[in-house]
Amino acid sequence: MNQETIGKFIATCRKEKGLTQAQLAEKLNITNRAVSKWETGKSIPDAAIMLDLCKILGISVNELLSGERIAMENYQKRAEENLVELQQKANNAQKSANFLIKLVIPILGVLFIVKYGIGSRTWYFVDSISMEFILIPCLLVLLCTGYWRGFLKAFVYIIKRDNCTAEMIKDSANALKLVCRSSLIWGSIGFTISMVNLMRKHMLDSEFASPMLWGDISVALLSLFYALIINAVLVPLYFELNRLHAKNAE
Repeated sequence: MNQETIGKFIATCRKEKGLTQAQLAEKLNITNRAVSKWETGKSIPDAAIMLDLCKILGISVNELLSGERIAMENYQKRAEENLVELQQKANNAQKSANFLIKLVIPILGVLFIVKYGIGSRTWYFVDSISMEFILIPCLLVLLCTGYWRGFLKAFVYIIKRDNCTAEMIKDSANALKLVCRSSLIWGSIGFTISMVNLMRKHMLDSEFASPMLWGDISVALLSLFYALIINAVLVPLYFELNRLHAKNAE
């Protein structure tokens, strides 16, 4: 079941009936934009209006989902194939929902700890310089390698799971891996630079108090801490994309 094929078929049938997008939309009590999205393959008609649409276009639901006219001898076979694909789509939607729930629960847990465990001391973990030291190189790497589109689409593939080839999924997985590695590398570099400067300051300044040293060390750790947070979020997405890639490549 291909949304682009279905969209082109709807457009062809509409033109055969001598209808404009606006006229078809008016008959179905929907907007022109909805019809446009069908015909460009961005979405498919809702089940609630599918029967009315088929009646107007003079086609069957089976033909609509197949994206072509079906000969009677192949009708039953295509109907069964469409039913299987609809079930697979429903299963994929359920898997996406389950995965998002599994991802959201740990995030909510962290937020709960931050609010009620750390409380007013949350600002201890915020350092704009450390954040920029991690985020800017990751952004530049994505832009320079051309993986920024794959990075953004990774989240779409995780949710939708449809209309994406194994190659597209692989590009998104590589984009996530690139960000994870870059964040760890720059987090380690930031931590190392901060520690070297602190040790140098401590050695040159004999009056440099030990409590101040430990406070500055905690700040130096923030760049590495941010890198670990990025990896904690993206690594599960990376493995999920790899699982989808293996499934689509079969």
